[in-house]
Amino acid sequence: MPGFPQAGVAMADYPVVNAHHHIGNEEADQDRVFEWSESVAQIIDAMDENQVDASMLMPLGGENDRGVTDVHDQIYEATQAYPGRLFGIAAPNPHLGTEFVHEEMTRTAQELDFKYAKLHTLAWGVDPTSDIAYDFYDAAVDNDMPVMVHTGPHGMPFSIPGMLMPVAEDYPDLPIVLAHMGGAYTLTQEAILMAERYDNIYLDTTLALNMYIRRAMEDVGADRLLMAAEHSTNIPVALEKINCIGADEEQKAKILGQNAIDLYDLDVAKQDWDEKAAPADD
Repeated sequence: MPGFPQAGVAMADYPVVNAHHHIGNEEADQDRVFEWSESVAQIIDAMDENQVDASMLMPLGGENDRGVTDVHDQIYEATQAYPGRLFGIAAPNPHLGTEFVHEEMTRTAQELDFKYAKLHTLAWGVDPTSDIAYDFYDAAVDNDMPVMVHTGPHGMPFSIPGMLMPVAEDYPDLPIVLAHMGGAYTLTQEAILMAERYDNIYLDTTLALNMYIRRAMEDVGADRLLMAAEHSTNIPVALEKINCIGADEEQKAKILGQNAIDLYDLDVAKQDWDEKAAPADD
């Protein structure tokens, strides 16, 4: 497998956390919705090549039936193989029913130590203000799990950031992460305005353009921005975006890792990249 291009962020003194990354079902060649997949080995290789200390893994959107439990188990096995470097994220489709969603969220939180739950409005066709979405949020609250919600032009109308206005108001103590920060361009400003209005809304930088990440840092603050890549080939891009938005070292440290550590209560294994880079003795 060819090496991944390396980003400009190198050997940071602070932990670097990729807070949103998809992994496919190891029993399938590709995802049923997005038609791509990755292995744990590929993800770890990309993390090492780009000096990312930890990544948070979730199923892809095509895991939309009860078989998602198998992928959750595969992710758990990966977290056990790489403690402090890989963490799990739950993603049960709310169309599978309130009882299943609550049981699976409880299992992943309490037995597998997963850190948050993802509501994929695009892949599953879920209105974030619907009864089944509210059942999803209730299950997250019951298990003290923040929620990430897919946002962006792909998936409208359910993926419009403003759709989460009543959710932010009805669940003021639930941290809500807007995945993709409203998308590459179309809805990013709306996502920023949502985060300005509601203190419990956080912004995920995947697919967002640099100038809007900078605007979010200036208007919302570095404390509620989370660097994420979604796929290994995006890792160097995700890092470089934070490197070129005019952030000082304190802001970089927050966006690149500390915010995720604080929000998701992560015990990250900070890597000694100098030692890893040193040539082995003959």
